[in-house]
Amino acid sequence: MIPRGPHLPASLGLTLCALVLISCGSNYANSNRFLISIAVTPATADAQNFPNGQVVFTATGTFSQQPSPALVPPTAPYSGQFFVDTTLTNHVIAAIVASGSGTATVQCVSGMSGTVEVGAIASANNGTSTTVSGVAQITCP
Repeated sequence: MIPRGPHLPASLGLTLCALVLISCGSNYANSNRFLISIAVTPATADAQNFPNGQVVFTATGTFSQQPSPALVPPTAPYSGQFFVDTTLTNHVIAAIVASGSGTATVQCVSGMSGTVEVGAIASANNGTSTTVSGVAQITCP
C-alpha cells in the first residue's frame, strides 16, 4: 500500500533514513578483510636527494582479501597514521609536514642531522585492538 495524505512525508523520511543506514553498513562490504602487514616506501631515503629535503613516504598494506596490496587509508575501519620516531635520538630530526590517503611528506628540521624511522601504523580491523605497523628510514644531512 502506498501512503497517501499527511503520512507521505513521514513514510518517505523513514524510507530515506533506512536507506542511509543500510548504505552506511555497506562501505566495507567484507568485514572479514583485515590488514596483515604494512610496507613503507621508500625503505630508506637520504633527504638531500629530494627537493627541499622533503620525502614522500607511502604506506601500502597487504590485506587478507582483495584489493591487496592497497594504500592504507587513514579512515575507519583501518584508521592509520604516520609517525616520526624520536625515541632513539631524543631530538626532532624530521617532521611530517603533510599527509594524505596512504602518504606522508616528511621534511628534515633545519640544523639537525641523523637518521630516524618514519612509520605507519593502522588498525588490523579484525575485531581486536590489534595494530599493524611498518617502518622506513630518512637520513637528514
